[in-house]
Amino acid sequence: MSTLQVGSRGDSVRRLQDTLRTAGFNPGRTDGAFGPRTKAAVEQYQAARRLEQDGVVGTKTMQALRRDGFDRRTTPPVDINGGNTRGPNGTATIDAPRQGRGMVTGSVTVNGNTYRFNSGSSRLFSTPQGTFDVRAHRNSRSDAGFTRDGVGFSFVMEDPNRRGSDRFYDSRAGRDRQYLRIHPDGGAAGTAGCMGIVGDAATLRRFRDDMNAELARNNGRYTLRVQ
Repeated sequence: MSTLQVGSRGDSVRRLQDTLRTAGFNPGRTDGAFGPRTKAAVEQYQAARRLEQDGVVGTKTMQALRRDGFDRRTTPPVDINGGNTRGPNGTATIDAPRQGRGMVTGSVTVNGNTYRFNSGSSRLFSTPQGTFDVRAHRNSRSDAGFTRDGVGFSFVMEDPNRRGSDRFYDSRAGRDRQYLRIHPDGGAAGTAGCMGIVGDAATLRRFRDDMNAELARNNGRYTLRVQ
């Protein structure tokens, strides 16, 4: 087993950070980068578990973490092409677009990672195809429809020609749509027209981090093409 230490990166570090936080030790953001804050959290964890406090996740520390729920297995995002090639960044692809009401599935790629989503329901329209501006809304929330496995957030999707209006014309419905969001696919599968990201807690946190990274690089607004 390879150790995790300062300089390590990837999904195992993300899961380490999530496990430390759940156990009551703050490693900072779940970003997959083992830096000083993660090291300090590991040292605090080691002290609480009466282990050598070296800030390195070796065999004994890993055994303790596994007892606390750590899992080295990863759940990678699903690629829209079914292979190893990521989808185009800033693009959401609906598997089978609907002209009427009903739930659709698809994949969205942000910050180089691709995630699955559900949108719409048996009584409601899905996210319309087109170009959206995405901006921050709520980085943490607990209401059931916007939360999965304890992870809740939402981002606003708006018409780039009507900034601040929170409306987008949907030709399928023949009217404006309101309150389009990107959030975890909480509760029953599907959404009220929003884009519901599918996955476990680690995947949802990773999506939130990826979207926040895109917003930080693009002055708070990110262009997303839904096709």
